[in-house]
Amino acid sequence: MIKRTYTMVVIDDIRAVVNGISRDMDWSELGIDIVGTASSGEGGLALVKKKLPDIIVTDIRMPRLSGIEMMRELRPQLPQAKFIFISGYSDFDHAQEALRLGAFDYILKPFTPKQLAEVVKKAVEELERERQHSEELSDMQQKLRESMPLLRQEYLSLLVRFSAQPETLRRRWEFLQMDMQSSPLAVVVLEIDHFVQKSEEIPVNDAELLRFAVQNIVEETVLRVAKGTLFRESVHRFVLIVNTGNGASALGIAEECRENAERYSKCTVSAGVSRTVQELDELPVAYQQAVEALTYTFYTGGNSVFFWEHITQRPEVLPRPDADLEKELVYALRSGNAGQAEKSLLALLETAGKTEALPSPDSAKALCVELAALIRNAVPELAESPELPELMKVLTSPRAVLNDLRESLKQLCKLSCVQVQSRLQYSAQETIQAVIRYMREHLHLNLMVGDYAAHVHLSTSYFSNLFKKVTGLSVGAFVIQEKMEQAKLLLAGDRPIAEIAENLGYEERSYFSDVFKKTTGMTPTEFRAAYGPRQGNG
Repeated sequence: MIKRTYTMVVIDDIRAVVNGISRDMDWSELGIDIVGTASSGEGGLALVKKKLPDIIVTDIRMPRLSGIEMMRELRPQLPQAKFIFISGYSDFDHAQEALRLGAFDYILKPFTPKQLAEVVKKAVEELERERQHSEELSDMQQKLRESMPLLRQEYLSLLVRFSAQPETLRRRWEFLQMDMQSSPLAVVVLEIDHFVQKSEEIPVNDAELLRFAVQNIVEETVLRVAKGTLFRESVHRFVLIVNTGNGASALGIAEECRENAERYSKCTVSAGVSRTVQELDELPVAYQQAVEALTYTFYTGGNSVFFWEHITQRPEVLPRPDADLEKELVYALRSGNAGQAEKSLLALLETAGKTEALPSPDSAKALCVELAALIRNAVPELAESPELPELMKVLTSPRAVLNDLRESLKQLCKLSCVQVQSRLQYSAQETIQAVIRYMREHLHLNLMVGDYAAHVHLSTSYFSNLFKKVTGLSVGAFVIQEKMEQAKLLLAGDRPIAEIAENLGYEERSYFSDVFKKTTGMTPTEFRAAYGPRQGNG
């Protein structure tokens, strides 16, 4: 049901269209008041700035100032206004562009009054929804200012942290008129998942509204099935003290709170649940149990509930990682094999996690830090990487979850292998350059590939592959290339060709000539005639 009248203007360079829309249609049924018309883009711009209407119906193509250009200029001043464009079939692409720029809708010519009315009706409904949302938002802000009194907040916060005499606690409980029984009780600690990161990306008021929305959802969920009191403990954490019994379990309530938060808010929550206690002075112990249970979201990353009694059989310390897998990881890192390194790392994490119950998060974190140290020790040059501090920051962050640590360790392995490959590449370049110098000094000898490999203490096959990888040529092809370059230099002088062939390790001049021609396209004699010394005529 429409609760107010909305204003509308009509802009089109065809006067008949303007009159047909503004005069011949009954807009009062939709709660619309036509507050002005214009027959040009410039006139429409001035009209809208003066009247500030809720709805603008405008032609998309007009001389001098188009509907889209007008919308671009007006949008900052009227962010909530609904632009409805009138478009011909030839302007369909422009209409699509208008939608991308924030137009509410468009209607193609020719159109019937009913078609236009339907589009305007949708715009009115959208304006009405936005108005109602604004009022609801205003109501929420008012409730926020009238939230739980500070005195009760302080009492509950102290109640779960510090021990006191049962009688003193009971008298205080009654004085504050707590709307629940003092026994039996359980504690649920809830956290908004990743709220610290979210709050850095949104305005402060939006962050506060998000917290308030979660608080309302949890309170409404609890009150449907049990008596309970919720208070805020920190920027992203709430503590719920709830009466159990009569079919209401703290674990079941926590699960329902998690489901409703996911369904009705723009975030998820996680919860830790204590065992049930019978006295108020037992609440500090129950609170510590709930906090400890909540730490197990380390394994899930959020949107989960853990019950303290389900984690009490956990192993305090993880078994030592498999020594053979550690060796495989170190070998893969030192050889720069990133794929094998990641495979060995994941195998280590999987093997360590094969326990009957989830190990304590602290022990799992300790294992990840230990593996990080193993990686750093295996590749000392990793210390020179500028990316290392950021990765170590994640690995030591108290907010990091298991998946964060896994990803950081994988990145650490990848970075290590990059460093190793860089070192190996540099070393390979140095080795091959040393061999090339040796080759050039011994071109007169007909050395074999094995001779060159022995010079740098490598196997023949490994040396051959490495040489081709660095130079792009086989050893033999490279030697011939070097000999031919040396031959060109010598042929530019006046030394006999047979002597040049012999100096380059060719026993037969004819074979030298064949190789030279195959390489340069000319015989040695032809090359000398073209590039050798010229004889003067005296």
